Amino acid sequence: MKSFLKISLKDIKSNWKLINKASNGKAAAVIKANAYGLGMFEIYKALLEVGCNYFYVANIDEAIKLRKRDNSTEISIAIFEGYLEGNQKLYNEFNLIPIINSLDQLVRLNSFAAEDPFPRAILNIDTGMNRLGLNQEEKSFLLKNKDILKNVTLDFIMSHLANAQEYEDKKNLMQLDKIKNFSTNLPGIKLSLANSGGIKLGSKFCLDQTRPGIALYGIDNYGKSFNLNSKKLKFPIRLYATIIQIKNVNSGEPVSYGGIDILKRNSTLATVGIGYADGWLRLLKPNSIFLIGNEKCKIVGNITMDSFVMDITDIKKNKLKEGDHICLLDNSNIEHILKNNNIISYELLTLMGDRLYRNY
Repeated sequence: MKSFLKISLKDIKSNWKLINKASNGKAAAVIKANAYGLGMFEIYKALLEVGCNYFYVANIDEAIKLRKRDNSTEISIAIFEGYLEGNQKLYNEFNLIPIINSLDQLVRLNSFAAEDPFPRAILNIDTGMNRLGLNQEEKSFLLKNKDILKNVTLDFIMSHLANAQEYEDKKNLMQLDKIKNFSTNLPGIKLSLANSGGIKLGSKFCLDQTRPGIALYGIDNYGKSFNLNSKKLKFPIRLYATIIQIKNVNSGEPVSYGGIDILKRNSTLATVGIGYADGWLRLLKPNSIFLIGNEKCKIVGNITMDSFVMDITDIKKNKLKEGDHICLLDNSNIEHILKNNNIISYELLTLMGDRLYRNY
């Protein structure tokens, strides 16, 4: 049987409800990159069941795939990449919401909407990240030339927090002040600022909509448990990998490419059918210590494209056999797996490859 991810939709729904409560009932959901590698359609459907009706994706391809699954006009789908030239008719055809990231995009949308009425958009302003959004010069020009908005209906003015994980960072308040001050020139338009980390900064950051992403899975950037209002969110994922061979190898024998590890004792080794092609990266080896029963098992040799070797010599009870599955990742070890590895939870989840079966 294949290695697989076991994903609890029940836990994800529970997490969103807690997030929504902390967001004053105004939480959307970011499900870009296949819902961070966990299955966009399945998680979208689960969140619909608990009342989420506003979703964010990365690009128009993701949005169209999602809209083809659900053509409801009551479900909003917004696209981070912006209003790119050549896609104008697709936004109307599939009832999609472009996030306007530059003055050029806004001018193009306003011009297009004059000929083909366009229902909605989101205006993204840069308040300190210097990634996407209208810069200061563009914002000033817009406020002096508001006719650029005459054919455009804005759902939100949005921006993105650059330091939300640093709860004491004064830049967070600076960004909040910037979006609120800008909005006074365009009264009546709702505001969206807080990502997952921003929700933890408190109610004043939640404004008219929050955009949780990684918090849907109960963790922060570094795999630490996400807590809201003294309640711990749940990590809904377990990664199971298949043992594809077991063999006995003598002391002094080398293991894997280049013989990078030499066995110090007669050992029982299990080859596990998962590797960096599945997202279990080579750099994860130092922290990959797996608890099987009450025994800790370590990787010996390299993590390769399709497999790695694990020392199971100390497992005496419930002896393992080929075809068995072992749990490599769950709520007990994700923070440790990521620790000191220069990799964040977003990367680990989105790198989980298509060869891994998703079991919901």
